[in-house]
Amino acid sequence: MLILADGRRVGSVSGGCLESEIVRRAQWLTERGVPVVRAYDTTSSNDGVWEFGLGCNGVVQILLERADATSAAELLGFLSAHRESRQPATVATVIRTDHTSPVRVGDRLLLGDTWKGVGALVGSSIEDDVRAHASEVLRTSTNRLVHLGGDEVFIEWIGPPLSLVVFGAGDDAMPVATMAKQLGWCVSIADGRPAYAARERFPTADRVVAMAAGEPLRGIDIHPGTAVVLMTHNYPLDARLLPLIVARCPWYLGLLGPRSRAEALFADLALEVPRSVHAPVGLDLGGDIPQAVALSIVAEIQAAANRRPGGKLTLRGETIHPPAIEVGARALHRENEPVHQTGCLVRSFSELP
Repeated sequence: MLILADGRRVGSVSGGCLESEIVRRAQWLTERGVPVVRAYDTTSSNDGVWEFGLGCNGVVQILLERADATSAAELLGFLSAHRESRQPATVATVIRTDHTSPVRVGDRLLLGDTWKGVGALVGSSIEDDVRAHASEVLRTSTNRLVHLGGDEVFIEWIGPPLSLVVFGAGDDAMPVATMAKQLGWCVSIADGRPAYAARERFPTADRVVAMAAGEPLRGIDIHPGTAVVLMTHNYPLDARLLPLIVARCPWYLGLLGPRSRAEALFADLALEVPRSVHAPVGLDLGGDIPQAVALSIVAEIQAAANRRPGGKLTLRGETIHPPAIEVGARALHRENEPVHQTGCLVRSFSELP
């Protein structure tokens, strides 16, 4: 969350119960220019908790830091570069130290494909240990809280925006693009009809491509980290596109329409059905207007990206948000699986949900 000098804010750190209290205190808590960590215990029955509306029944630790500090400027540049390149990265931040430690709260080590290591932790006594843990975080796409003697370092996996390519620029594709952008995804829309593949119809999309007749995927980036949805409403066009898309192994491939249509497509093309295929696309939410269909599609992609079944939270036996792995002074939590499937595995339609 970015807090402006006049008290306005961009973003949030909770469901809305902490923000006003943080805005109220952030300026004077950081007036010395030094990053600080403050804990908000919303499980307390203390009157102060309820005075500021802090009643969400949890404990939150917040790192407060001046945006004009050198370390913050370095972090923002790092995040911007990796978002632009769509490459994952890790940010290791010291969140607690003891009085004998040579490192300070807010010191960082920034690691990525093009950034081999910058930040105040470079050259420190804990740099090698932090690098080793950061490599595991990058490999497993999971956050990690590391205890190194009296120091605690939170290592965060920073993933690229989810990439979504929608084939078909009909009216039902418009709310898909809008909802996907609201989730921060990188959205591309492709259609062979110039009147439909128009920027004014998809103002929030990152790219709107008018497909070339001879090379329909020219200029369209599909790779194992891409989610693809076919909603052209055109069987011959889908038959042309499907082999080209499958060959690029997107981790998610949704086909609009009944299951029998998808079965016929793969049978006519003599293609095996990848595990990534979702046909018919979407969760069973009900509703038939374009916005309801779009919600169903985007919700299923969100669930699949996070390896969730898309069921009711009231039926979930585990915690909603898996805890970060803790290494060192405390027990090690179970690791999560990587976010995206990168293989081109095969299954039959009888296995499809």
